[in-house]
Amino acid sequence: MEWFKRDFDHPLYFQIYRSKELEANEEGVALAALLGLPAGSLVLDLPCGWGRLQPALEEQGLRVIGGDLSPLNLARHASEFPAPLTRLDMRSLPFRDGCAEGVFCAFTSWGYFATDAENLRQLTEFARVMKAGGVLLLDLIGRIYLEESVEGAGSAWFTAEEGYRERVRWSPDRRRIFTDRIMEGERFRHDIWIPSPEETLDCLRRAGLVLDQVFGDLEGGPFLPESERWIYRAIKP
Repeated sequence: MEWFKRDFDHPLYFQIYRSKELEANEEGVALAALLGLPAGSLVLDLPCGWGRLQPALEEQGLRVIGGDLSPLNLARHASEFPAPLTRLDMRSLPFRDGCAEGVFCAFTSWGYFATDAENLRQLTEFARVMKAGGVLLLDLIGRIYLEESVEGAGSAWFTAEEGYRERVRWSPDRRRIFTDRIMEGERFRHDIWIPSPEETLDCLRRAGLVLDQVFGDLEGGPFLPESERWIYRAIKP
């Protein structure tokens, strides 16, 4: 089974990512502003998780449809943040061509798949469902920032405030990051490709998207190689 099918649909997921609830107001408002679409635009929130960023998108006057693979997340989304929702795999979106003005992909939600072709397929699907002139906001962790963080922590286990133990390591080829967690006797492992800026730009181009801007923080600051966030705004020509 692919790791994300189990890890993101496990009840402990909400405890592990409890801090993201606290950050939702700041992140959501900032990312929605960087998306930069006019009120009334239809935006696909992919993956939407439990909907923590939906209120910020709606506050911008955007119409939002959420999609996620996890039934558990979608159930919580429907309960706490009612909206049109659908269960989906990002490699094959259940939307017609050119249906949306924007795609919103937050919190390093690209790179989950095992092969480069599958990860490119996710971006190609994003481009397919966008109208001409539509905007993709792709929010990723900065690779250099992550490299320095992992180097500083070493390969030792540490205990997070949320109560789980964690260890972060690079794959042998240093293309992917392995995040092992243990909570209440349950083991989880995230396995995510962390692309360089050059790799990201190449994939956007191959997906048929044109880079508009790259931001280095939530405030829309300039991109720097060492920035914690690399936030790409791309347009479908």
